[in-house]
Amino acid sequence: MSTIETVKPKNQQLEKALVNLIQGIKKEPNQANAVFKAKSSLEDGFLAEVKIRDFNFQSDEPEELGGTNLGPNPVEYVLGAFAACQEIVIQAYATVLGIDVVSVHVDVEGDVDLHGFLNLSDARAGFTDVRYKTVIETNETDQDKLKQLEHFSVRRCPVLDIIRNPVPLEGSVSFKKTGVNPDGLKS
Repeated sequence: MSTIETVKPKNQQLEKALVNLIQGIKKEPNQANAVFKAKSSLEDGFLAEVKIRDFNFQSDEPEELGGTNLGPNPVEYVLGAFAACQEIVIQAYATVLGIDVVSVHVDVEGDVDLHGFLNLSDARAGFTDVRYKTVIETNETDQDKLKQLEHFSVRRCPVLDIIRNPVPLEGSVSFKKTGVNPDGLKS
């Protein structure tokens, strides 16, 4: 079986899943309201155990920042999430547009001024700049379709949107006395 023949069923399966999702949301608009969750627990030093759905992974700092280098740090995960999101968005829209994508590769890097993180100045603690390059390998020649795909990759990528635009955020920090349960009883 040729490579093209093995790719077609995958694209048909993707297309069917996307069409079903779109049709389901058109019928029941409230189905579009998705909630994603993550939990994390600091285990040792800067090593965090993160749980998302049925997946567990570690986040740590590199040794030069005081960690043990047992996993990417949180800002690296943001960059990885952005790269993967770009690839997913491109494949999804390419499938709907009928564009055969051979491969997608994303290189992304971000600058952080550690002055802000370390409270050495009023510098921003997060990224000061993010740069990316997305390369889509395709045999598609229809320039209108390719322009649409480029537009969707930039305007419909959730992680790119999160990085580019402020997101309303609410939360709290609380303290718990060591050895005391939340109901006030000693453990």
